[in-house]
This record gives sequence, structure tokens and C-alpha cells, in this order.
Amino acid sequence: MFMGRTTTYSLLLSTLVTQSPPQFLRLGPTWYHEIPYLPYGWEALNDRGSGTLKHAAMKEVLRDQSLLAPELFDHVPWHLAEYLWNCLERCNKQTMHMWKIMHTVYPEQFRELSPYYCLHAWSPGQPLTQYMDILNDDDIRWRAVLTVGTNFCSATEIAAIPKIKNLVGLDICTQVQNFLFPPSISLANEGQPLQDGFVRGWVESNALQHLRVIRFCNQNQITIATLRALRGLPELQLIVAFNCRNIIPKVDSARDRTRNYPIPMEGWSACRLEWFRKYPWTEEMIDEHLSSLFYLYKKSLQTAESKPSSVDTELPILEFRLQKAQRADYMGKNVKEKGTAAFLFTRSPMELEHDAKNTQCEKTKKREPPESSGRPAKRAIMKERGPVDISKTLNEFF
Repeated sequence: MFMGRTTTYSLLLSTLVTQSPPQFLRLGPTWYHEIPYLPYGWEALNDRGSGTLKHAAMKEVLRDQSLLAPELFDHVPWHLAEYLWNCLERCNKQTMHMWKIMHTVYPEQFRELSPYYCLHAWSPGQPLTQYMDILNDDDIRWRAVLTVGTNFCSATEIAAIPKIKNLVGLDICTQVQNFLFPPSISLANEGQPLQDGFVRGWVESNALQHLRVIRFCNQNQITIATLRALRGLPELQLIVAFNCRNIIPKVDSARDRTRNYPIPMEGWSACRLEWFRKYPWTEEMIDEHLSSLFYLYKKSLQTAESKPSSVDTELPILEFRLQKAQRADYMGKNVKEKGTAAFLFTRSPMELEHDAKNTQCEKTKKREPPESSGRPAKRAIMKERGPVDISKTLNEFF
């Protein structure tokens, strides 16, 4: 029995350590925010002195996570991989890099152990496009959720968001000066504000086929044209717009004309949460829609009226936040501040009915064979013409 265990852990060491190319440190976007090394002196001794052979093998494997890659785990059984992940939890060193490796090699087992991982970053260590590459998975082995502050974005980076094929939730926010960040403290450069043209580009790329929830906070350059464009995203179910100055008067004026809510607008049903101030649950509802985007996405899957998800809802979720999204960041001083407003836009019932009819028509057309009249199809034949005499035309010039 002892020899069998020795052989197993020796094989684990030889597979994961000796095959790793010798390099001191692999720099990547995540290593600016997470540390790949085990804590110095962690579990060097126990009550009985030195650790077991299993413990020594584990520490040698996990001493530098940046050296690990999915192919190194091809011959490692799941119970050993689970042991490694639990050890990382014990020393508080679980990383996005290791999470992705585990989900790539052990998709069925690991989704039960860790179905969600979130990495927070207060400022970027690399261009935003490199973080997008980390989130993206063309094979859709996990779902991606992105929160990004425009203070850190360029126009090219905002336009590149559709490269995340597995994106299901998107939060575009701009940090505002408030009691947490007084004017004397510089937040960052102003960055690139979101505009209608960026949103149209996202839709026209036909890449965001699984995006279900999107939230705009303090985006003062987008207009109702953004709502019109977002109708082109087939799975989008909810838009939250907080303090978007060009949208506020349009919705309020529409309400003055109809005196009803929700208000039909550009294929969406619009509702301003402040209209329900007299109800005790309003503040709680505002908090919910300005809280975690992950929470909003999960809630959209539970709504009976929503369109079913085209992505397996059992897949794990990987979230990245560039500029930590807190309620105070969106709200300035408070939601009652004059000029601020929280709007919800959900799919209009008429729009949902129209989409359902179009889907049914497309399915019917695919099932029906093409009509045939029983007559053979005519083939176009060029009409024969005699030789053309151009002498008269030439005589006019010579």
C-alpha cells in the first residue's frame, strides 16, 4: 500500500513539475492582481513534525501556479486535482488561472466544486483586450460576465468587447466623484465615454449572441438610439440604465403623454424605479438592480416571461471586474439626488410575440419542401443576332 501511494505522488510530481519549462515567472494579466506563489512557510510543519509525502508533493506542485498548464493534468486523476484545489482554498491562494485549468480538464466534476469565480481589479495592469482574452472561450466551457469602467478604456478596447463570444452579462460604468473619492483625488484619466456608435458596432458584429443582461451607469453620451440598436441582440432580456442623462427626459416625456407604465419605447417596456417611491419595496428593488451583475443575470434566468437561454445554464460563470462596482460608485451621493434616475428596459410583450412568430415561420419554411408546378424549368438561351454593320456609325466620325 505504501509503495502504491509513493508511486502515485511521484508520478504527480514528475508530470506537473519536471515537464514545466524552466522559467522564473510567467507574466500575464491575472498575475498583476493575484499571486501565483504559496505563502512563505505555509504548513512547513505539523503536530508530528514534517508533513507526509502527499503534502510535500502538493507543495512542490503548487509552489508556482504560473508554471501550470491544462496539458500537464492529462494523466492526473480527479481526486488528486480536487485535493490540490482544496489546499489552495486552505491557504487562500485560489486563482483564476487555476480555476480555468480545472474547468478545462475536469468540466463535469469541477463545476460542482466551484461553479463561480470572480476577479476584482481596481486598475488595469495590461490592456483591456488581454483581460478579454482570459474571459473568452470559443468552445463556451464557461459563461463570462464583465464589469468595466470607461475611465480605463480606449475607443479600440470598447469596440473589442464582442470578441468575448461567451459573454452573458455586461456592465459599463463610469466612476463619479463622491464622498469616497473627493475632487482632490484623481480617479484616472477620463478614458473613452460610451457612445451610440460603439453599441451599433457591437450589434452589427453578430458576436454577442448570448448576452442577456446589460447595465449602463453614468453614461451621458448614449441616447435612445442605443435602445433601438440593442433590439438586434437576440437574447438580451434586461437593460438597466442609471443616471444616463440623455435617456431620462425621453422616458419621462413619454410617460407624460401616456400616463401609463411600463411605457413602450423602441421595442422595450420602460419603467423608472423612482415612480414607485410610495411602495416600501422600491429602495430594495433599486439596490438589487445596482448590485452584482452576476445576481441580475441569475435573476433573468428565473423570470418566467424571459426567453430561454441558448447557453447551458449549468455551465460555470467566470466574472472579471475592472473598477470594483459598488452601489456608491454608481449613485454619487444617493439615488434621491436630483437628476439621477434608475430605468429598467425589458422586452416588450408585443416584441416577444413578434419574435416568436418569426421563429415559428422560419421553422415552418425549413420543413416545407419547395413548390413545383410539374413543368420543367426553363433555361435562359441567348437570342441569336446577325452581324452588326458599324460602317455607318464610323462614317459619322471619319
